[in-house]
Amino acid sequence: MKSRVLIGSLAISLLLLTGCGNTKTLVCTQTQDENGMSMTTEMNVTFKNDEASEFTMTADMEVEDTYKDYMDQFKSIMEESFSSFKENGMDVTIDSKDTTVTATISANFDEMTEDEKEEIGFTSSDNSYDSVKQSLEDSGFTCE
Repeated sequence: MKSRVLIGSLAISLLLLTGCGNTKTLVCTQTQDENGMSMTTEMNVTFKNDEASEFTMTADMEVEDTYKDYMDQFKSIMEESFSSFKENGMDVTIDSKDTTVTATISANFDEMTEDEKEEIGFTSSDNSYDSVKQSLEDSGFTCE
């Protein structure tokens, strides 16, 4: 009986030390206001063993009511702007409602080819938590 408890405890300890503790998520946001528009961007980057493995970026562009009639054009511009991401192995959705257009882009780096990663500027040489956080903060994001 004691050996079962000991083996069970060791197995749980191993799982905790090697499995769950190796995944970390970085959340960074940025808000920009200009000429009747507000853009809020949130980046969620997941790391496995201190290496970026996937990300999701959500960008909400909200305009004043005076620009409401142009929402279809804003959505079209965003679809065109992000179309190249689809070609590079990422999931892209663009939605609009009332005075807001939302773009969501996500990717799993493990599922992308090296060419696709290179095309978006993802280099495997330095994609650690600290490096990605510093890069996002240098770009004007605030990270938690």
